[in-house]
Amino acid sequence: IDRNQLQPWLKYIKLLFTALFKLPYAECHTVWRGIPKDVCEQYREGDEVTWWSITSTTSSFDVLQSPMYLGREKVQTIFAIETKYGKSIREHSHLQNDDEILLSPGINLKVIGSLKHADGIHIIHLRDMNSFSDSLMNVNPPVDEYRNPRLEEIIRSIEERGTLILDPMNLSDQDMEIVAKLGIIEKKCKIISLCNNAIRSVGVTILSQAFGSRTYFSALYLDENRILDAGVQCIATRLPSEELCFRKLYLNSVGMSDVGCEYLAEMLRFNHSTYHLHLSDNDVSDRGLQLLLETTQSYESNIASITLDGNRRVTDVSINAICTAISSSHGFHNLNVRNCSISDAGKEQLKVAAQQGFYFTIGV
Repeated sequence: IDRNQLQPWLKYIKLLFTALFKLPYAECHTVWRGIPKDVCEQYREGDEVTWWSITSTTSSFDVLQSPMYLGREKVQTIFAIETKYGKSIREHSHLQNDDEILLSPGINLKVIGSLKHADGIHIIHLRDMNSFSDSLMNVNPPVDEYRNPRLEEIIRSIEERGTLILDPMNLSDQDMEIVAKLGIIEKKCKIISLCNNAIRSVGVTILSQAFGSRTYFSALYLDENRILDAGVQCIATRLPSEELCFRKLYLNSVGMSDVGCEYLAEMLRFNHSTYHLHLSDNDVSDRGLQLLLETTQSYESNIASITLDGNRRVTDVSINAICTAISSSHGFHNLNVRNCSISDAGKEQLKVAAQQGFYFTIGV
């Protein structure tokens, strides 16, 4: 672009960017954008790209599936973008039911990974390099950067390879630097409970950086933290093989959806060391449940139980998939779907199937 041609527009551009600067930051750290074409070839894992336009995104994955999103055009690629610097325009948008978020031009993004959706849609995970700098991701920060004396004292008081319970303590993403350094790396804790804190996907990313290879955890509890699908992905992508395992993974009420189930299902296909998966009170639908159930039918799978209580989008549509899993899964013996949207007739059908199964118990 010839800079001289911009001269007549400079005051308008300045006005626009002044208004953009004054907008409040969005509360969510993962935003979504869909486009009507396949661009996977242009976004390879590890690549860094710069978006020069003002980009409209949404905080809700479901919005992308609405026919109103792209009109008659079908979404073919979905970007999941981790950033702390999205600007919320909900109060100014004509889309009343959508938390619309703008990304400023010149945003630098790194391609973290991608996967192909069951219906052919590609999901590409991007990370804002300005938001997630190396200093933030460093699990060994300088001592004078951030301190939480009470947290440090608690962690140092426990035995090596012991149980670390830190719930609820109103811990933030910054506190995860201390948990990672002292609790995971130094103390090598095998059970870590971080329930009901203020941890987001950034904090989970920091923790995951400390998950060294050949590390065994009896259990990781992250209940009641809004880590969303981006946080689930951070965990799932750190478990590509049995060298790193969590026997029990608790992700109750973390704001995950079917996208998170996709990440977990992909993890379970390659890592057979997770036995118990707890995903209650999230936004999982029939599709997410079916993705997880498919993994139980592999002879290599060791998944023994899945808990999905309180996922209201699980309905009678899942009954056939559940019955198939009960009859064909060799090691899977427990499923909980209480307080979902399964009818009384559906519950009876599942109870009968469980009775006919081999030592199978089902909670409905």
